[in-house]
Amino acid sequence: MRAKDSGVEDIKVIKWKVGKFAKQTVSRGFRLSFDIPVLDEAHLQTLYKERGANGWLVRLRRKSGLRNENMGYFAMEVISPKPGSETSFRYSSSKKASIGIYYAASSVSTRLDQLPCPAFGHRLIIEDAEVVKSNVGELLWASSSSENYDVSAKVQLISYSPITVNGGMELKGDYYIDLALYNTQSKQRLSSYLQISNYGAIKKEEIVSVKGCENYIVPNKGEYSPRKKFKFGR
Repeated sequence: MRAKDSGVEDIKVIKWKVGKFAKQTVSRGFRLSFDIPVLDEAHLQTLYKERGANGWLVRLRRKSGLRNENMGYFAMEVISPKPGSETSFRYSSSKKASIGIYYAASSVSTRLDQLPCPAFGHRLIIEDAEVVKSNVGELLWASSSSENYDVSAKVQLISYSPITVNGGMELKGDYYIDLALYNTQSKQRLSSYLQISNYGAIKKEEIVSVKGCENYIVPNKGEYSPRKKFKFGR
């Protein structure tokens, strides 16, 4: 079974306005956009009926130096039977997906996300981000009944709500998308992973100064409201 036209397509740095009057900028993180494989309806029906595969399992992976880190697992449902029918199916029209990878200061909680001075001393701005071309060729799956694996990790369903991941204190590294056949009901991976073409690269981060936030202490939960004015340092 072959799948064409998939790969990482775009990387967009997300700005974060902070400091007094929100006039200074750090990076909140970035969003990685990618195309998923396009299969015809006959192939999708065969995979669903014979193998139980009704979607894709997406694995986000980061390489930094010698470190290879799995950052999250996500699912996309592409085929499902119409209610009350075993021969009529619904197909997903979505051919694209995206995942946001944010700094810890913006992703840990909505409370921290609203602070005028980013928590954890976050003062980084992404200066160099790009999609690196890496043609791994046409994807080929050889799927058999012996390739069933339970996925014990948390799997988020990619739908219309934006997906974000906590990338930690620093985001520098190369970001890859791996795909496998998946059953969203049994939560089983039904094939090996294959890397789609291209990858996102965060090549350079710079530390910037946020005036007035030098000695900022993150308030305890319940002590800060966005409506209350914060007295900035001089």
